[in-house]
Amino acid sequence: MRIQENIKADKLLRPSKASLLQNLKTGDVLQGTVKQLYPNQRAAIQIQGNQLIAQLEASLSVGGRYFFQVTSNEGNMPELKVMTGEQQNKEQMISNLLQQLGIKENRLTSQLVNALAREQVPMQRSDLMQAVQYIQDNKIPPRQAMPVLMQLMKMRIPVTQASFQAVQALQNGNISAGLASLDRSLPPGQQSMLQVNLEHVLRGFPSEQSAVRAVLTADAQTAKPVLFPLLQNLGFVSKALDKQSWSNILQQWNTQASPNAINQAASTPPFTVGFEKATEQIRSILANQQLLMTEARAGHQGNNTGVQMRPNLEAQFPQYFSSQTPGNEGNARQVTETLSEPKNYHTLERFMNILGTSNERAVKIVLTADAQAAKPTLFPLLQDLGIVSKSIGKQGWINALQQWNPPAGQSQGTITTPFTGSFEGVKEQIQSILGNQKQLMAEAKALHGAMIQGSNTASLPKAHLTAGFPQYFSNHAPVAQESENTVRSLMEALTEPKNYQALERLLNIWKASNEHMIHNPKEQFLQQMQWVLRDAGLNAENSLKTDDVNSMQFKHLLLEMLQNTSSGIGRENAQQVVHFLNGMQLNNINESSYLIQANLQIPGQKLGVSKDIDLHFEGKKTADGSIDPEHCRIIFDLQLHRMKETIVDLHVQKNSLAITIYNDQATTPMLVDKLRPNLQEALEKMNYQVASIICKPYTEIDKQQLQSTSALDENPEQGGVDFRI
Repeated sequence: MRIQENIKADKLLRPSKASLLQNLKTGDVLQGTVKQLYPNQRAAIQIQGNQLIAQLEASLSVGGRYFFQVTSNEGNMPELKVMTGEQQNKEQMISNLLQQLGIKENRLTSQLVNALAREQVPMQRSDLMQAVQYIQDNKIPPRQAMPVLMQLMKMRIPVTQASFQAVQALQNGNISAGLASLDRSLPPGQQSMLQVNLEHVLRGFPSEQSAVRAVLTADAQTAKPVLFPLLQNLGFVSKALDKQSWSNILQQWNTQASPNAINQAASTPPFTVGFEKATEQIRSILANQQLLMTEARAGHQGNNTGVQMRPNLEAQFPQYFSSQTPGNEGNARQVTETLSEPKNYHTLERFMNILGTSNERAVKIVLTADAQAAKPTLFPLLQDLGIVSKSIGKQGWINALQQWNPPAGQSQGTITTPFTGSFEGVKEQIQSILGNQKQLMAEAKALHGAMIQGSNTASLPKAHLTAGFPQYFSNHAPVAQESENTVRSLMEALTEPKNYQALERLLNIWKASNEHMIHNPKEQFLQQMQWVLRDAGLNAENSLKTDDVNSMQFKHLLLEMLQNTSSGIGRENAQQVVHFLNGMQLNNINESSYLIQANLQIPGQKLGVSKDIDLHFEGKKTADGSIDPEHCRIIFDLQLHRMKETIVDLHVQKNSLAITIYNDQATTPMLVDKLRPNLQEALEKMNYQVASIICKPYTEIDKQQLQSTSALDENPEQGGVDFRI
């Protein structure tokens, strides 16, 4: 992991004096150098890049380098004892230390202690013995093992086969390379759900529909589908379908929606005006919302629309209100009725959000989904506003959209989704189900329990169930005896947390393939980060303990493959990715009573960067142990195509940001000056401001670390004592 093996980044992450003292444990051995002696038996000692003041009860010499062991870390200050005297010969110091610790001296033990001392990593006798034994038992070359052992001891993790392989994978690879190797080694048609996840994180899907098709098809091909029965229970898929019929419908959907259709030249949009003109008109309607509503209501209530105040209506809809076009009273009345309804503005507003952030293909998808709904919303609204011709019927509108967005084979007809409702409607309902998860689960459990016991379900509170599933609970659709099993299946589905997780995974991939997100770098970055935190499976073992296993989580898919595959390059690559995810999990969170740190590696292939993005977060803790929201530090360790090696060190204090950019390119300061106004403007919208942006050479990190460690405390009497020797 580059943020660990990159020495310059590591120097920015050196522990502070406070975190060093709080993390010391009884038995720790660490090396320090006496920098200066003061009156009253005090001295400045440099340990792990920090200057600390010690109260001496032993004789030390200025410039002397010693090994100290923590004998107590309770009370006001830690207590250390001197393990070795002042020897000029480094080998002699290490030899004496090993002898005092009771560890046999050989080439391996000397190399290990020397490396730990050089990196100023605290050592425990038991950890040294365990590390040496593991290397000898597994016949691992010391040069290969040393970086892994160093990292494990820094993280204070026992040296086992699992921990060693995890950290080794983390140090020697990156997540994108591992995923790409696994992707290339999987045979076509096998491990379909795993391949869908790889497609999602490495390349992304070209559209929402293609993403949903891929996920549902992969689910249907598994031995025990998860989504198919769940969507049936929730009413999204007909219960009359069996698994084979469902697979056939999905296959037909895939055939109709060939990717070749995406590459075809765009044809004329089915509006009465051009695409850009329609967009402009809707934007204008929303901008003049209040005035238009006032005039529309006045015109709708008045007998003579000609005498009502309507300059804005005439400006927006001259085809209905111009004196040169008589005979349009009916159309004018229709417009005023439409504009007097607030819900129509909300519908237009949502549609405008899509128009403003997407291209024509996204709009085609939305309008097609609306047209295929049982009761289209946008179609009649656009007709009332004159954007779509009133002479066209619903089927004619669908045909026009088909011509605007033709499938690969013209003879195949319109592309229909395999749901009981519209594509967008299903998405919206799934979002609603996830948003009301707690209420739905509570009502479903109560109702399910009542149904089992045979008590009266009519008196149970079920407001959210009725709103979410009116086909089962509305007054017009009473629970009949023949449909009781259907309702029972719904109740069982809603009481299972794993079902909500399955829906969440589906929706994550669905939303990530939205046209707006595909072409938005910020959204792409957030999606990749959320995949690491939420979908990769860094908490997979915890879910195993609680029987809350999610079969769509990436790590579970890998473990399932390893269990069912005996050999092959695909299995080896899957095992390596599991090791890497384990390493990310071990290195994910470092916590003390003073500080919390988090490390992440974001897959960079889909983002178009040279290597994966390494992130390091630091946050202070408050007195009650919670994270202080007013103090945060983020380090971005990047390898960019043109700017090359770059580190961005971001400090956030209250609502102010101080940014330091380390990069050796001469053009970097000019680029920063050019982009700074945009950054400032964006942050001000979030109530943040830029305190400073400083560009430094990449090599400046070395000098900065030396300066921070060379500033001696010239007047130690003004401060307290940090530890006692």
